[in-house]
Amino acid sequence: MTRLLMLVEGQSEEIFVKQTLAPHLAGHGVFVQPIVLWTKRLGAGGGYRGGVSNWNQIKRSLLPLTLDTDAWITTLLDFYGMPDDVPGYQEALKPGNPRERVTGLEARLVAEINHQRFIPFLALHEFEAWVFCNPHVIAKHFDRSDLAEKVVDAIVLAGEPELINHGKDTHPKARLQAMATGYKETSDGPTLMGKIGIAAISAACPHFAAWLNRLEALGARPDV
Repeated sequence: MTRLLMLVEGQSEEIFVKQTLAPHLAGHGVFVQPIVLWTKRLGAGGGYRGGVSNWNQIKRSLLPLTLDTDAWITTLLDFYGMPDDVPGYQEALKPGNPRERVTGLEARLVAEINHQRFIPFLALHEFEAWVFCNPHVIAKHFDRSDLAEKVVDAIVLAGEPELINHGKDTHPKARLQAMATGYKETSDGPTLMGKIGIAAISAACPHFAAWLNRLEALGARPDV
């Protein structure tokens, strides 16, 4: 079985990986270990995890993983709200195709970390975009039939879930919180994604699907 260390942005992503993504990848011979990004390390040991405010935090969490020469490394971080000092991020914010901009930023991260088993992934535009893959699941989860139409409207306006935009009040999580006032990201988010399922998320989100295909393929590699 191939080992995969996955640096995740916070608790919501960690729960999703443990409950939904890791079991799926295990079926392809890939064992996933989620690792929540360090926000602050304390001199006496331990520290704080979750969230990211600068590039050094990301590097300090990623570089120790590269010392595990038997494992592959990937990330599950949001493109929306990346720290301004992440190499290539300012260029990625310029007008253009969002998918090309995020893949360009991922390529820049490959160059920065310079590790042959590193597969960076930034959710386009945000982890919560995947919740929009099934409007009826959202409506049923919150027992509110009106939510299905609101979710459909958001998807139609953007074109697809991953293209729901990068604005302060219109990024996916902000839209969910505005639609469903009680939305809790660490419980509702991963639960909804589990109900929607990996196959449906992959079918609706090409950027996610491309990453998932690469991770699934690791289980078939002869050199790991």
